[in-house]
Amino acid sequence: MSKNVPRVSIGLAVRNGKGWVENCIESILGQDFEGFELVISDNASDDGVTETLANYARADGRIRLNVNPSNIGLHQNMNRVLRLAHGTFFRWISADDWLEPGYLSKCVKTLEGRTDAIGLTTGFTVYSPEGAARWKDYEGEFPSSGDAARRFERMLWFYHAGDAKYDPIYGMYRRSRLLETRMLRRSEQADWLICAELALIGPIIHIPDRLANRTQKPRRGLDRVAFRRRLDPISSEELRTWPSRTYRDLRDIVLEAKLTEDQLRRCEMALRRFWAKETIRAGRAQFSDSRLLLLRRLRGNQGRFVSSTPVSQD
Repeated sequence: MSKNVPRVSIGLAVRNGKGWVENCIESILGQDFEGFELVISDNASDDGVTETLANYARADGRIRLNVNPSNIGLHQNMNRVLRLAHGTFFRWISADDWLEPGYLSKCVKTLEGRTDAIGLTTGFTVYSPEGAARWKDYEGEFPSSGDAARRFERMLWFYHAGDAKYDPIYGMYRRSRLLETRMLRRSEQADWLICAELALIGPIIHIPDRLANRTQKPRRGLDRVAFRRRLDPISSEELRTWPSRTYRDLRDIVLEAKLTEDQLRRCEMALRRFWAKETIRAGRAQFSDSRLLLLRRLRGNQGRFVSSTPVSQD
């Protein structure tokens, strides 16, 4: 392997991250591991962050900056940094997340010692925008089995287990195995789909140490339209997802995998359990959306009533 090929590529897809992205980049440059590149793709930002990114790239040769002339959406921008990467291992990172100083060295050492594993995840801490921290030290089974069907079952289980237990989209993977997938496709649940693909490809081992940090911005159900526009500003409604569509997408992934009849049967059973849980979750979300919408309308009507009520001049 050429000396110029980095061991690790970190892919940062960013749009309008000024005030957040600086901490993210500093956490990467401050790693105790040297053999990495930081591939940044600025997605037509309009908050001045592009110049900040350019300054970092000029100051450090390990940083490569791509600037999109127009907004291609978050998922396509994430795919772009993956395609631009050169490293043996690859990890996505969000502009408002950051890594502990020993993240890269520990992950690389672990993966190099487990040639059967296609990737790994670590423990992580979730922060609110106000700085409140929470985490979950989960001690159960991860998708690290030698059996593809078992890995698929475990991955699907995590999708309804809470957001602080497992974060596979932000794991470190062998780049060659990521490129075997369809990458992030046109779906609201694109992260679920690619992680399910990866689980079927090979073991994803886990380091319990909390080596990564995530910022979790609250996302109300009524903001789903805006969320889809962030993923794809041109054809956002084509990304709209419902339980049966996600079920079909996951089933297609299973049918494309090289599985035995027994593994296929167990994957089908896991899919049925997933569909039942997702239908319940989606129903609750829809009820919550309707309730919030009703409250907003009531508040709006109340405001109009107050503003139209004559004020006594006594």
